Amino acid sequence: MNFLGINWDHSAGAGLLSGDEIVAAVSEERFTRIKNDMSFPANSIKFCMNFAPSNTLGGVGVATLNENYTAMLCRIPTMSVSDRIREQREVWYPRFYEGKEIDEALVFRNRWVHDQYPKDYWAEYDPSKKKTYSEDSTNIVAEFLGLKRSQVVRIEHHWCHAYYGYYASPFRGERAVIITADGLGDGLNATLSIVEGNNFRRIYATDNCVLGRIYRHMTLLLGMKPLEHEYKVMGLAPYVNSKNARKSYEVFSQLLELKGIEFVWKNRPKDSYFYFQEKLQGHRFDYIAAGLQMWIEHLLCQWVTNIIRETKIKTIVFSGGVAMNIKAMGKIAALPCVEKMFVPGAISDESNCIGAAIGAKLHFNSNKMKTKILFPGLYLGPNVEDDEDIFSCAANDPDLVVKKNIEIQTVAELLAKGLVIGRCCDRMEFGQRALGNRSILADPTIPDIIFRINTMIKNRDFWMPFAPVILESYVNRYLINPKQVQSPHMTIGFHTTEEGWKCMRFACHPADRTARAQILKEEDNPEFYKLLKAFEKITGRGALLNTSFNLHGYPIVNTVREAYEVFKSTNLEGLLLRGGLILKKDASKKWKI
Repeated sequence: MNFLGINWDHSAGAGLLSGDEIVAAVSEERFTRIKNDMSFPANSIKFCMNFAPSNTLGGVGVATLNENYTAMLCRIPTMSVSDRIREQREVWYPRFYEGKEIDEALVFRNRWVHDQYPKDYWAEYDPSKKKTYSEDSTNIVAEFLGLKRSQVVRIEHHWCHAYYGYYASPFRGERAVIITADGLGDGLNATLSIVEGNNFRRIYATDNCVLGRIYRHMTLLLGMKPLEHEYKVMGLAPYVNSKNARKSYEVFSQLLELKGIEFVWKNRPKDSYFYFQEKLQGHRFDYIAAGLQMWIEHLLCQWVTNIIRETKIKTIVFSGGVAMNIKAMGKIAALPCVEKMFVPGAISDESNCIGAAIGAKLHFNSNKMKTKILFPGLYLGPNVEDDEDIFSCAANDPDLVVKKNIEIQTVAELLAKGLVIGRCCDRMEFGQRALGNRSILADPTIPDIIFRINTMIKNRDFWMPFAPVILESYVNRYLINPKQVQSPHMTIGFHTTEEGWKCMRFACHPADRTARAQILKEEDNPEFYKLLKAFEKITGRGALLNTSFNLHGYPIVNTVREAYEVFKSTNLEGLLLRGGLILKKDASKKWKI
């Protein structure tokens, strides 16, 4: 039986559970080339249905965000920084401080998107749809798939996070605590559930865990884009010592406290923007980032400690957007009370399509306790198409050199010489982390490699680090990870050993020497593993710099054609495809290839 999951919201997408296994998942942005696209995921649904035997469905789960009509009409989650500031001034300030009823849709009538699917539904603004959108959107899904309404079930936002987190973890079948935390979803921003087998028992739910929401507003206050650039605030924080961060930390620490596993307000501000704009006036930008990060880490570590103390369960899974904070996840993993921990990849809202598929199976299956769900990893997207046309184009381009059927050992030698290569092979990764199949790769010991990659293609902010992919056999040599916490999807920030720092320095954070590591097992990606083993044989080192294959501000490449176009339009030196390697002629001369 097949069960489809749909996330029709920020970073829309679809996932398919066929039989007992998650077999496909993809975000709509990879087809439309609009970063974090929230339009109806028709392309994603069609892709996933290609993996459904007989093209039949036992049920569909829709990840809910109720009363989301205005956000969809105006594309609010993808607004620019200037529009976000305007939103604060023209919508939220009048609501919170002047008691006015402001219709956000009318404020942003210039952002109305009428040509989205289905066009007749979005043809004109209808305020009454704010109350009916939840049911309306479910009916739209059923109609698109040609199903009865009874075959489509809405799965609450935080249950989607919980289902995905648990079944993507290595703890399936074990007793564990599933922690979810995010900005907000269906009226909640945090939940705790105890899982035994397939029995989920929620023991706590709240809307007081405002950590994600405040982090989002601080991102805006620092001039960056909410729901996209929070990682930049996190990356900025380690450059500041705790003494200098203390003043800003004290501002945040006045807000919340923990009473056992419950978040309780100490001082509840009217809003999360103007309040901090006043309180943090005169604070340096990097001190704010560091104080915020210190506060988040302190509260989350205290919360997890209290959870384990109360439940007596030392195995935890952390899910939801707050878990994208890899620094905080590293702090939690190091807590003495935590025995086993896992943070799945693609842990923010994009993975709710997978959680919804799992939720649908649990809903429609009459015997939940015998339900079996397998998760093979995140290589769930489209496979590369035939690349012969690309090689033909490249062979006729005087500025390119083609090396067909190149040996993996030769590719490793080129990386060791200093070549920067984009790799587009096999099935695309799901989520925002490149895991080798849509990656830019380089030797992480070359001193100017960060500057070169940023100049070639990435254009990342000067303070932002890259990340390494590490052979599993090198984990104990390169990372401080005594509990052997698994991190196949770059979800935890580990401190590095002296050897690790030496061998991966330019794929680590330069301020605190941490690494957002992808720990690679052979069974997870055999072809990519072969490349790292070949690099190890040449250099004696078991890690490469691994960053996403995309232009700044655009989604990761999907097809071979997109990879080739990005390669051609940038100064990237090499493009590795299934059929061989394409080089810029200047790079070929420089590296004597």
